[in-house]
Amino acid sequence: MRIMKFNSVKRLIPILFLTFIVSGCSSLNPFADSVAEYDMDGKHEINLELMPGEQLAFEMRNPGSGGYQFDGVSFDPELVSLDKFKIIKPDSGLLGDFGRWRFEFTTVGLGAAPVIINIKRPGEETRDAYKVINMDITKNGPPFIKW
Repeated sequence: MRIMKFNSVKRLIPILFLTFIVSGCSSLNPFADSVAEYDMDGKHEINLELMPGEQLAFEMRNPGSGGYQFDGVSFDPELVSLDKFKIIKPDSGLLGDFGRWRFEFTTVGLGAAPVIINIKRPGEETRDAYKVINMDITKNGPPFIKW
């Protein structure tokens, strides 16, 4: 009986190469776990169909240049949880640029409810709805194909 000696280095390199390619495919896969990001500039209200457990991020211009300040977020805590609120400092360095706001949410329950980002002018009691995100959270999520 004759035992053949295999060159393990020639076999190891393609295996390592394929391992790195396959592990990198999850970043390109639209169905991989990731945070869905929405740019809210120029939009006052959007409608979303979601499933429980989805992570969402909403980014928008800070309305401080218009004389407004942040006045809280209104949402149903049984349906949505606010994970993070971050103020992004401006890159431009211009006087009227107040940067951006970033809100990160996770859907936790079933139902339909809006998430309202509120603003108000300093010294005033009335608040305004700056951005409205209508979330419809269902067990099946959005339809795969809309007709």
